[in-house]
Amino acid sequence: MKTKNYFVLLMMLFVGGLTFSACSNDDDGYTYLPQSAVQFVNAYPYEEALGFKMDGYTVNRQGKVDYGMYLRYQPFGVGTGKFSAGISGTDESIVDSTITLKDSTSYTSIVYGTEEVATSILVEDKRPSDFDQGKAYVRFFNVADNTVAMDVNLINASQTTEVFTNRGYDNQTSATANQGFIAVSAGIYTIQFTDVNGTELAKRNETADLKQGGFYTIIARGIKDNTSTPLAVGLVSH
Repeated sequence: MKTKNYFVLLMMLFVGGLTFSACSNDDDGYTYLPQSAVQFVNAYPYEEALGFKMDGYTVNRQGKVDYGMYLRYQPFGVGTGKFSAGISGTDESIVDSTITLKDSTSYTSIVYGTEEVATSILVEDKRPSDFDQGKAYVRFFNVADNTVAMDVNLINASQTTEVFTNRGYDNQTSATANQGFIAVSAGIYTIQFTDVNGTELAKRNETADLKQGGFYTIIARGIKDNTSTPLAVGLVSH
C-alpha cells in the first residue's frame, strides 16, 4: 500500500465554534488529525502592541496585535501547551501560562491586567444548544483596570435593553462561568456601560450591527478615569 506524502487541512467554521479536521489520503481513506482554533484579543492598555506565542512560535506574521484589536482564529493542535504574550519588538514576556486545547473547539484568549500585573483568560466559543438562527448572540467580559461593577445596555432608537447586570472585574473563574452566549434581537445598537446606579461609564462611538445568527463578545477594556486609554467598549466578532 502506497501512502501519498501530502495532507489536506479542512477548515470548517460553524457559528459559535470552529471545527478543524485534517486528512491523509491513502488507499484506505482518511486519517483524522485533531485540531483546535484560538482568537487573540489585546485588551492590555499599558502597551501599544503585544505579540502572541504558542509553544515559543509567533502566532501571526506581523508579530504584533495593537491595543484594542484582535487576531482572528488561528489553527492549532490539541493538548497542553505554553501561551505567552509579550511587548512587541522585544523579548519581554508579560504573560506566561499553560493552556489546554480540546479537539474541534474554538477559543478566545484575552490579555488584560493592571500596570503591575498582566494576565489572560481563555474561554470557549460554543454555540448554545437552543441556537436560533433569527437571533444574535452576545456575551460580556469586564477586563478594564480600575473598574467598577457595571451594567451593559443595548440602545436601539429610543429603547434601552439591559443585557448584563452588576458585572465586576473578571478572572478566569468568572470568565469561564460567563463564557456562554445569550440571545438578543438582531439589529443595530449603541452599546453602553453604566454603573449600578445608571450613570454612564462608556459608550461605543460606532453602532454595532448585531446580525441574525452572529456571535459577539462585548469587552470592557481600558482604564477607568484615564484620559490616555480610557474605559472603552470593545466588540469582537466570531
